[in-house]
Amino acid sequence: MSSLKRLVGYLRPYLSRMALGAFLLALSGALMALVIATVKPLVDRVLLPSMGHAPAVTAPPDLVDRIRTWLRFDALLDWAAGHAFVEVPALIVAIFLVRGVFLYFGQYLTIRCGASAIRDLRARLYESIAFQSLGFFHANPSGVILSRILSDMQRLERVTTMPLADLVRVGAMVPFLVAIAIYHEWRMSIVAFVALPLLGYPMVRLGRRLRRASTASQENMGRVTSLLSESIGGVRVVQAFSMERYEISRFRAALDRMLWADLKAARAQALAPAVMEILGAVVGAVLFGVAGWSISQGRLGAGDFTVVLGAFGMLFASVRRLNAIYAEMQTALAASARVFDMMDRTRAIEDAEGARPLPPFEREVRFEGLGFRYGDEAVLTDVELVLRKGETVALVGPSGSGKSSLANLIPRFYDPSGGRITIDGTDLRTVTLDSLRAQIGLVTQETVLFDDTVRNNIAYGRADVPLERVIEAARASQAHEFIEELPQGYDTPLGERGARLSLGQRQRLSIARALLKDPPILILDEATSALDAESETLVQQALERLMRGRTSLVIAHRLATVRAADRIVVLDRGRIVEHGTHRDLLARRGLYAHLHELQFREGAR
Repeated sequence: MSSLKRLVGYLRPYLSRMALGAFLLALSGALMALVIATVKPLVDRVLLPSMGHAPAVTAPPDLVDRIRTWLRFDALLDWAAGHAFVEVPALIVAIFLVRGVFLYFGQYLTIRCGASAIRDLRARLYESIAFQSLGFFHANPSGVILSRILSDMQRLERVTTMPLADLVRVGAMVPFLVAIAIYHEWRMSIVAFVALPLLGYPMVRLGRRLRRASTASQENMGRVTSLLSESIGGVRVVQAFSMERYEISRFRAALDRMLWADLKAARAQALAPAVMEILGAVVGAVLFGVAGWSISQGRLGAGDFTVVLGAFGMLFASVRRLNAIYAEMQTALAASARVFDMMDRTRAIEDAEGARPLPPFEREVRFEGLGFRYGDEAVLTDVELVLRKGETVALVGPSGSGKSSLANLIPRFYDPSGGRITIDGTDLRTVTLDSLRAQIGLVTQETVLFDDTVRNNIAYGRADVPLERVIEAARASQAHEFIEELPQGYDTPLGERGARLSLGQRQRLSIARALLKDPPILILDEATSALDAESETLVQQALERLMRGRTSLVIAHRLATVRAADRIVVLDRGRIVEHGTHRDLLARRGLYAHLHELQFREGAR
């Protein structure tokens, strides 16, 4: 029930509109029940007299009589008074006209409130995900996250829109149908009161089974989405290895698992209506038996019997609709549990209580006794390092030595397991994330561009930046010339992930973005490793301009790109084993010299 309460909580801001919509839907449901009551005068005053029969019992005044008296139809419509074949159709038209107005505005208000609540919930879910640490995204594949935001939220939206309106409308109609049935024949109504719990039993009994099956189905949907994301994102590798059929078979297998879970949910969902049909037939037979006995005893007229029969027929249809809504709610509750589970994940990285803005960078970044672990695996151990203002420090070492992990700790993508990092003596965990990351620029091997214009990619999130500054950053990053050759220049859309550009062009745009941000601290993580020689030269020139006057931490696999660094720090198995200039390290004949020799041999081949 906690998930349901939280869902209802998102409807609170729209409570006044929701209440108005519910009131209008309740009125529309009541008016639909009144339509049933108009059948009696048609039977008693038109059908029976036409066949030469008179009503067999003395019945209470029918609905038309009461409405005529209330609205003074005798005075207003003398020509129609007493003529049921005129009055009843006119009344039906009037009822449906008014009901249509109530139904339209009631459904619109309810659907609008439900859709608005789901929009708020989806935005809140994305907000909670956006602020998670990198560890969260490593633990949760992108397909699973997309499944929560899109698929699970879509299931919730289906329930909080039209089904919610139907729930209010049908739920309001049920008591009116019961009241009309009791007014015309209370004996048959008692039978219905006994039968209604039986009709609702399958709905409640199968609810838990349906929720479990829906949970399994949605989990399989997440796996299918993840698999699809992987295969599409890696399509070049798939095609290069001619593994299209293999990926198709994997996808089919995942679809089969999802189908099995869907069918299990479908069996639970289909069983309730089937059981209700059987129980409804039994209840109907009993009602007909009671009605036949009452008619034979002269206690029930044909008009009353028709009204009661119509009321209980509609009541049965209403219970069936409520059963369908209940089944959809079980599916939605299963989805909501998954959504709230992801939303409630604790943020590994967030502002500490009382965190204050980081003052402008002045002197140094210092690593003091730094340790870092991925789970039980030690990645960094007892790292002592100082990055002085304006200095370029290169991190080198074998793969898996902890270079990127060390760099990721500066903008607090992770927090250290031991020791601390300070900027000008201030522990990074005591300052706000926004103020810290505002002073750090990042250029990585994997360039991230968005499906937007060139200008908006460079001025990412800063619509107030004039075009002149964007062009200036592009010139400094060696990107202006190729941008000018694009069809619409700086207004050219780049497509998904900047797919229309080469790797070198994408990298130069990411450098332009960093230049425009103008951070005092810069992290370059393998920024040129994926480029060809010509592109690398252009990017390296752009990087030199970017690093000028900044404190730069450069991670590089190609040692030729870090020779000019002020200091080179060599990592091995999470520890600093050497540090110094390029010449000093070569002279020591240690790990750096060994790596340099290996690369030199490979380059000479």
